[in-house]
Amino acid sequence: MKFEFLGTSDTGGIPLLGCYCVVCEEARLQNTHNRSTSAYLTLEDGSVILFDAGYDFLSEKFNTTSIRAIFLTHFHADHCLGLIRLRKSPTPIICYIPEDTQGFGDLFVHKDSIEYQVLKPFEKVSILGVEIIAVPLEHSKPTHGYALFTCKSSLAYLTDCASIPESSLAFLREKSIEHLFIDACYTPEYASKKHLNWESAGAYIEHLEVKNGYLIHASCKTLLPLHVKKIRLKYPYITQGFSVEI
Repeated sequence: MKFEFLGTSDTGGIPLLGCYCVVCEEARLQNTHNRSTSAYLTLEDGSVILFDAGYDFLSEKFNTTSIRAIFLTHFHADHCLGLIRLRKSPTPIICYIPEDTQGFGDLFVHKDSIEYQVLKPFEKVSILGVEIIAVPLEHSKPTHGYALFTCKSSLAYLTDCASIPESSLAFLREKSIEHLFIDACYTPEYASKKHLNWESAGAYIEHLEVKNGYLIHASCKTLLPLHVKKIRLKYPYITQGFSVEI
């Protein structure tokens, strides 16, 4: 089974509208467009499970593909805007979410084909041989990361967090995660109560003793000093299209 990223950037994406920094200009020259962080898992029967729904063209990309479920981390626009079009599907789509009474826009008012199901912390869902467990994170809205387990491997998708609760850390350490994808939205110089930076994210990777650690949810401003100063981090920022087999 392949876990692949539709995007690994922050809300603005790369290249950022109206920005002419080296990172954005290089992206334009290479004709690449790294959109907001989201991913999907392709199952053995060809169907998919989506992790977040902020990608602009979900309904085009998966137009004839069966979507088994959506696991939403939280109701910020860059992670749920795709639901606005997916909800017009003629067949129901289950969307697992953290408990959030506000949601986003009119998504709760006009649910259409989306069937929201609240997951409690550490609640498990099994889909065609994959176990998916909700992992609580600290962010500005109720937020879950997700841990995935197959008979071959394990993975944790932890985007948008300022910190990881002790209960979640204990759970992840116990499970011996092979691939960890974690929010590192900012540089260490920028103080934030919403997101990690590459140093704090790296510290979590070390603490959890995962086999492979990767950084996600970056902006061009985060990547620019790495590019200019030629800084090589221990754990890399990945880009749209990155994938692992689990």
